[in-house]
Amino acid sequence: MGDRDARLQWSKRAEYEARKELSAIALKKCDSHLKAFSDCAKANNLLVVFQCRKENREMNACLHQYTNDDAFEAYKIKRSAELETL
Repeated sequence: MGDRDARLQWSKRAEYEARKELSAIALKKCDSHLKAFSDCAKANNLLVVFQCRKENREMNACLHQYTNDDAFEAYKIKRSAELETL
C-alpha cells in the first residue's frame, strides 16, 4: 500500500512544472493588468513605486487569484485527471 501512495504523490519536479504552467495561464488571463502596470511604469520611471500603486495592486490581485495555494491544488487535481485519461 505504501508503494501505491508514493506513486500517486506528485514529485517535486512535477509540482514545479505544474506551477510554471499555472503561472503561464495566470499571465495570459491577467494580460490587461500587466499591460496597465507596464505602461504606468514606463511613463513614471523612478516614481513608479508611488505613481503606480493602483495598477500594481490590481495586477497582484489578478495574479494571486490564479496562483494561490487553493487554485494550485485545484489545478493539480485537474491535471491528475487529465493525465489519467492518457
